[in-house]
Amino acid sequence: MNGSIKIIEISGIPIKLHFTLIIMIALIAWTIGANLEIFAELLGVDVVILPGFQSYALGTIMASGLFFSVFVHEMAHSIVAQKMGIKVKEISLWILGGIANMEEIPKDPDSEIKMSVVGPLASLGIGIVSFAIGLVSPPLLSLVLIYLGVLNLILAGFNLIPAFPMDGGRILRAFFAKREDYVSATQKAAAIGKGFAIIMAVIGIFYNIFLVIIAIFIFLGAGQEAFRTSQEAEGERIKKLLMNVKAEKVMSKPVETVSPEMTVAEFLEDAMDIQHTGFPVVENGKVIGIVTMEDTKKLNEGQDLEKKEIREIMEKDVIYFGPGDTLDEILEKMEEKDVGRFPIINEREELVGIITRSDVMRSFKRMTDITSLKQRIKKGDEISLKSD
Repeated sequence: MNGSIKIIEISGIPIKLHFTLIIMIALIAWTIGANLEIFAELLGVDVVILPGFQSYALGTIMASGLFFSVFVHEMAHSIVAQKMGIKVKEISLWILGGIANMEEIPKDPDSEIKMSVVGPLASLGIGIVSFAIGLVSPPLLSLVLIYLGVLNLILAGFNLIPAFPMDGGRILRAFFAKREDYVSATQKAAAIGKGFAIIMAVIGIFYNIFLVIIAIFIFLGAGQEAFRTSQEAEGERIKKLLMNVKAEKVMSKPVETVSPEMTVAEFLEDAMDIQHTGFPVVENGKVIGIVTMEDTKKLNEGQDLEKKEIREIMEKDVIYFGPGDTLDEILEKMEEKDVGRFPIINEREELVGIITRSDVMRSFKRMTDITSLKQRIKKGDEISLKSD
């Protein structure tokens, strides 16, 4: 998350603090400090509070304690995720709470339930312990602990609302996923979450505008989760179709190559004639680089294109694949590196072809058409057998 700084690393997980959190802590601290007597009365704590420094210091402690509780909540999710073999990239604390950034969400319903429920359970535990200790503590400490206890109980309950992006939405999805596929389970859970958001917004219009803000957050979160899951499912479908197609079946050959001694001016002239955007650079039969039209933009204005050679602007860190590598591996690497083409090199390190993103997508379209045709034929055979 932009605007975040790493403050510590726990269990291999970087903990980052977003600048908006500092603003929120200051705002909450000021609000609590200015109304501390009212808070004490609402919480049933009989305490004498000196106005000024003491009240705002207590407000800062209480606000910081709230976000520490959010951190523990997210850390509980992360530890369970790590035990499941899921990499947790970071935990970010920001204006709306905390986010545990993980590589993936477990698709297994039982695993998702375990990972989701542990956060609210951590908040519930903090709430009960804080409240219990607060009941037998000196007045000022009692106020802080009972406040944190109540807020953590609210946090636990709020996160169990059956709507994304709260934990309750993920638990609901997991229950649906026990009986149907993951995508439809997500769509159903997201629809229920949006319903909750609409009801909350209507109530908020009449009673508390803050509920409207939360409702918008929930509604957008539900939509984003449904979209992300659909995109992941489409990606899995593409990968499944391409994993049986080898590069040698779709690669372009013979390959137009350029020499490292070629000038940029000659390259641009040839590129216009050939209508390609990228070429392997070959020297003594070996690929030593890749040059694209984008690479020519590295040159400064006024440089003599007749004197600049391709070796000066080419990309030297070449990623290549073999004829037997599958398209799902190639597409994954294209997306990871944001590269549009890879040379195909055989065991003798000879250039035998080149494969582009367009080649991969054309292959995917063909595989989709073939799969669809097979399904129609199979369906027709089944209908014919029933008729017979």
